[in-house]
Amino acid sequence: MSKDLFENLIRTNRLNHAYFLEGGNEKFSLWLASKILCGGHDEECITCRRIFNHNHPDVIYIRPEGLDIKVDQIREIHEKAAYKSADGNGQVFIVQSADRMNIQASNAFLKFLEEPKQDVKILLLGQSKEGLIETIRSRVQVVKLDESDGFMNEAVSRGLMFKGLGIFEEIHVNVDQAEQYKDVADDWIKAIRDVLESSKLHAIQKVQLWEKQFENKEQRNICLRLIQSYVKALYAETKGTYHLWGNVPKYTWPELLTWGNAIDELSRSIYSNGHFTLQMESFLKKVCKNVGI
Repeated sequence: MSKDLFENLIRTNRLNHAYFLEGGNEKFSLWLASKILCGGHDEECITCRRIFNHNHPDVIYIRPEGLDIKVDQIREIHEKAAYKSADGNGQVFIVQSADRMNIQASNAFLKFLEEPKQDVKILLLGQSKEGLIETIRSRVQVVKLDESDGFMNEAVSRGLMFKGLGIFEEIHVNVDQAEQYKDVADDWIKAIRDVLESSKLHAIQKVQLWEKQFENKEQRNICLRLIQSYVKALYAETKGTYHLWGNVPKYTWPELLTWGNAIDELSRSIYSNGHFTLQMESFLKKVCKNVGI
């Protein structure tokens, strides 16, 4: 298994400075970060709990803002790597959906790879190494994770079977979260589709209910990632490629550009602690049409 491989590399001090974990998921990357920074077998220690709860200062997690990872996010990595690690055990940078870095971000990230600090480890996650530019691919060690390490296998082994499970996998919700929200997940997906496919007036009226439907920061983060997934599906629909959202409207490319710009702006505003409902209303005013009212 992949876990045995990495435990052996850590034990024998042969761990490379950068990996692309093909098929990797968030839970696996956090497990690996805990092994790198802690090394123990007790995942309930303080260090491991902080890592798994996303509040360890030496584990820096990057995921797409909108449809891709942008150059400003990579610049933040450079800045954070300039500081010493808080616990003195090094830093781990985890880049979720690394195969969705745009070209400017990819070029900036290449410089980061070429000038590694000794105590920095870089974990890139993604579905296919082919999504990386060749110069990045040649500088990382690619490890295709065993299927047994994947989201869907673990979800099925726990008996998690709801309609939107595949979408939850796509937005990189971990299995624990999928289990926690299994009873409301399909309702969330339906609510998001209903709002995004409504006229502007009706969409703004309906989105006000989300304040109660998505009650806390974690749930609102999932909401945002579901919207990002929906917009990604709109692009796929226009290109005639497969997506998980079933029948969605087909837009022209200029209309899709409006959706893309709007979701990027929404992502930035939400991640910077913007007011949830007001930011959602602003987004809907940009993308929904004045029809059917």
